[in-house]
Amino acid sequence: MDLLSIKWIVNLLVCWFFIGVGCNSVEKKIYVHLNYTVPCVRLLNATHQIGCQSKLSGNVGVLHVLESEENVDWVLSTGANPPYLVILESALFTRSIMMKLKNGSSRVAGVAVIVPNTNPLGGFSPHTSCPNENTGVYSESYDPALAHCNVTMWNPFGNGLSYEEFDFPIFSMKDDNDSQVIRQCYMDHNRGLNGGAPQYPLCAMQLYSHMSAVTDTATCMRRNDINLSVIPEMVCDPLADYNVWASTKPLNTTAKGHKTGESVVVAAARLDSRSFFFDVAPGAESGVSGFVSLLAAASALKNVIQEAPPTRTIFYTFFQGETFDYIGSSRMVYDMENNQFAVDLDNVHSVLEIGQVGLRNDSKLWLHSDPVSRKNSSVNEEVRKLITNLQSAAVNLNFTVDEPNFSQPLPPSSFQRFLRARPIPGVVIEDHESAYLNRFYESMYDNSDYLRMSYPSNLTQEEQLAFVTETAKALTEVATLVARALYIQAGGAEAQLKNINADPDIVRVTSGNT
Repeated sequence: MDLLSIKWIVNLLVCWFFIGVGCNSVEKKIYVHLNYTVPCVRLLNATHQIGCQSKLSGNVGVLHVLESEENVDWVLSTGANPPYLVILESALFTRSIMMKLKNGSSRVAGVAVIVPNTNPLGGFSPHTSCPNENTGVYSESYDPALAHCNVTMWNPFGNGLSYEEFDFPIFSMKDDNDSQVIRQCYMDHNRGLNGGAPQYPLCAMQLYSHMSAVTDTATCMRRNDINLSVIPEMVCDPLADYNVWASTKPLNTTAKGHKTGESVVVAAARLDSRSFFFDVAPGAESGVSGFVSLLAAASALKNVIQEAPPTRTIFYTFFQGETFDYIGSSRMVYDMENNQFAVDLDNVHSVLEIGQVGLRNDSKLWLHSDPVSRKNSSVNEEVRKLITNLQSAAVNLNFTVDEPNFSQPLPPSSFQRFLRARPIPGVVIEDHESAYLNRFYESMYDNSDYLRMSYPSNLTQEEQLAFVTETAKALTEVATLVARALYIQAGGAEAQLKNINADPDIVRVTSGNT
């Protein structure tokens, strides 16, 4: 992403006509290259495309710093020098403004969003208000009354920007010296006096983020296959990664499918997160809080399982791609159904999933279950046992666990993909009773600051790595709860619970490295 000053173009043209004049310094006079910029990228699914991209050679537009939503009219109709490249302060990066710019894209060359150094006070989530709405268990055939977030709108701050298509590039940039250069260039050259039009020379910007992928996944993958060049050029890459799983007892992974006599308790968490801008997806609350807690729980169970193994196997699973229509859990369930996995669904006794647990109001965690499958008496009995085990495991911890006080569907969770295959007992642990506490779900602001992972100001960076924050202590207690509940659920003796305690140093190291 580059900042271009139009007033230097004359110098470049003069250079072309005079042989022997050195041109190496001309680019430095024309461009100010910006650091710490991250693009919005194009993504495809089975039906269409979303995201952003530039033209093949990049997009160039006259610099315009948007000062208010009313000022959008200058870009879309009033301004005399389109196309404009719009600079947005984070407070103006809203669905209302972005959709106006999208609809007037013939006059918009691109957008750069200046990201503040501290999180905004309000909420911002570019994800949808009903995450994974069409790929969970609730549908017209399962329970229409619970489908499409009819009962609970899980992500009320969701504005859906991540699922819109923009035919111009959009970048994020830090609020630093580079952004000050842009603001100053705008103030010096592009901001008209007394409401009048600015006079040349003007500052402009060039954004480059060309994407070859178009239309939909099937079309793009087909174009990959028919590439006839000597060096094949990939026009799109699949979203791909690996689920991670481990069991407390060795399993014969060579023989796929059903294991006679084997009963497993699935302990699940998700690994991935996303945001509007590629590769700026910290996911501190949406993802990290859950999988760090599960890793710490697995560590806490290691010794007691070796000394007093439970009757069932605990099956730790970490799913990738859950943000994108449950890619990871969908694949595992598919393989289980088709005898392509180490165990099958008949081996699954129950599921305990850790969701968002980094924010807790009133020191309480909520135990969510599926009201539809619980109409089956045997499933309901096992769910009640699992909830009782969790309540027993919470004794002497600094929080309580409870069920939501009204019938509602499961929150978006990997467990829903298991329920699509068959009714399986399970519980999803969350820090919210209904709508998310997370005001920055799947955004660049869902970071360690939001989880209040603060350090004393006098610590060095190395000392910070050894410091156990209050957040780490809280997640350690969640890990202890999960470890104890898993052990009882797997058939272990309650007398061993006093020996199961998560290590805050494990949480500190794991969360610090993520």
